[in-house]
Amino acid sequence: MSSRIIALAAAGATAAAVAAPVLAQSSGGGQTVSFQELNKGSRFAYIDNAPRNKHNRRPVFSVGDEFVLGNPLADASGNVGELRALCTITKKAPGNNRGLNAGHPFCTGSFVLKSGALFIETTDAGEKTTRGAVVGGTGAYVGARGTFTSTTTKSGANDVVSLLP
Repeated sequence: MSSRIIALAAAGATAAAVAAPVLAQSSGGGQTVSFQELNKGSRFAYIDNAPRNKHNRRPVFSVGDEFVLGNPLADASGNVGELRALCTITKKAPGNNRGLNAGHPFCTGSFVLKSGALFIETTDAGEKTTRGAVVGGTGAYVGARGTFTSTTTKSGANDVVSLLP
């Protein structure tokens, strides 16, 4: 199981350092939005659908299991929004050397920012670097499309959203 899913499943998140959200023009003419997820103040819920886990401390995810999360997003001056996501396990994965099983989640969610929301989807959540698509937006991001990466760090996760022109 990846370190990101382990951290979420254990809900033993540690406080994250804060990075400034940045809106800038990229070389392709689009915008880049950067911020950091804060584990402090995050919410996590795991829905164990049948077959049920026998080991609650080290769950083995099965097809149909879900988890829901909310992580604050911030800059040096304070809260700028929240990541909200729902992930469903779509394929059972073999256990790793710790005997854990992350499964293969399909996640849909949004970066809800003060200036609008960016709607996202991914099929590789839980890896050290999660990559996905921006499929829409509201407010300042109406019609948004592009990609995002979320890289797990010792202090949280660094998120970079690259929007197309």
